[in-house]
Amino acid sequence: MRSILDILIKHNHWFVLLLLEGISVVLIICFNNYQSATMFTSANSMAGNLYSAISDVSSYFDLKSENEVLVEHNKELINDIEVLKTRLRTYEDSAAIANLGDATRTDEGYYYKAARVVNNSINKTNNYITIDKGSAQGVTDQMGVFNNRGVIGITYTASENFTVVLPLLNSKSIISCKVKNNSLCTLKWDGDDTRYSYLIDLPRYELFEKGDTVFTSGFSSILPPGIPIGQIDRLEDSADGQSYRARVELFVDFSEIDNVYVVGHTNREEQLELEKSID
Repeated sequence: MRSILDILIKHNHWFVLLLLEGISVVLIICFNNYQSATMFTSANSMAGNLYSAISDVSSYFDLKSENEVLVEHNKELINDIEVLKTRLRTYEDSAAIANLGDATRTDEGYYYKAARVVNNSINKTNNYITIDKGSAQGVTDQMGVFNNRGVIGITYTASENFTVVLPLLNSKSIISCKVKNNSLCTLKWDGDDTRYSYLIDLPRYELFEKGDTVFTSGFSSILPPGIPIGQIDRLEDSADGQSYRARVELFVDFSEIDNVYVVGHTNREEQLELEKSID
């Protein structure tokens, strides 16, 4: 304490000078219109920059909640699109429907739920993804999973609040798909590069080209038709030479997936029971 007082006494003339200069600045601003206006403008500019910086920081931390709102809104839009597609097909086939009655309903019965990835692996032969929705939210096994870029995989098993997904990057994953309007084909990962998967047993009489887009076929109750998967990057002969094998560059970057959609079918159990009855 004594040393602080000694410093203040020793340099008291500097403190007096600063005090007098401060008083001078205040008097100049108060009694001169130009200096007053200049000071007011500068203060406003500094305050504006400060508020802008605070707003930017606040907006950054609000991005997560805003992103969740957008994901939920996208889910609702996807459901609305499916309803509109169904109604459009109904109107286009109205004459046939009028003649044949309820037996030709075109309602595909797909519904969608938004979810978020909480765990993900990409460096194994059999990778898995965990999402934050489970049976309590209506998610079960054998439901399709995709995001805004394309197909991710199929749900494998669900607990009350979480679900494990079997992604395309799993050697057990098999996806039914189509290339443009060509015949049915199968997508299977070889366990190597996470950017690519393979179409296997492509018929040699079909025409396939580099750049052709691969979509889901819709020939199951898991994934609706037309969801993009990737595009053909390279075409080669199969091991036995009887068919083609095509390398597909996947649209989804599995190292960066976050928000996803889970798709289910309201009549899936009925379809499965009927198909089992003829075995």
